[in-house]
Amino acid sequence: MNPTPNSGYTPNPEYTSNPDYMSNPDYMSNPDYTSNIGSQGYYDPNQNYGTGAQPQAPQSYRSRAEEDPGKVLGIISLVATLSTFLGFNFLGPIIGIITGHMARKNSRDAGFADNEMGKWGFILGIVFISLAALGGLLGLSIAGFAGLAGLLGA
Repeated sequence: MNPTPNSGYTPNPEYTSNPDYMSNPDYMSNPDYTSNIGSQGYYDPNQNYGTGAQPQAPQSYRSRAEEDPGKVLGIISLVATLSTFLGFNFLGPIIGIITGHMARKNSRDAGFADNEMGKWGFILGIVFISLAALGGLLGLSIAGFAGLAGLLGA
């Protein structure tokens, strides 16, 4: 609680009457000690600490225009690619590859670093499409051999 003028606050005489405290020339002559005391006689946090600098306004957050323009596309890419595990075996990775490529291109064109989520959506999309194609070819070959075996055995 900071004492304000006319608040009825009286300092403890034990501290104010201490001769060592009031007669210390280093304390009274040093402007750093007295510069933090405001005009009301108590500490003023808006005081400039004896540096002569003006108080600065707080820094604002980056504006939306400065954000990575490929950020949202990167998230969409990764989510679409991982939708393979929900049963979207062909559609999800294709969307992930397309949006991942768009996200990385938008980030590079704006001067940002490579879009990590877009990169992983792109890579995993290619991997999942390759696995689906390989599985499809394996299924067709097994079906072909089974049909051939059925014809030869009958």
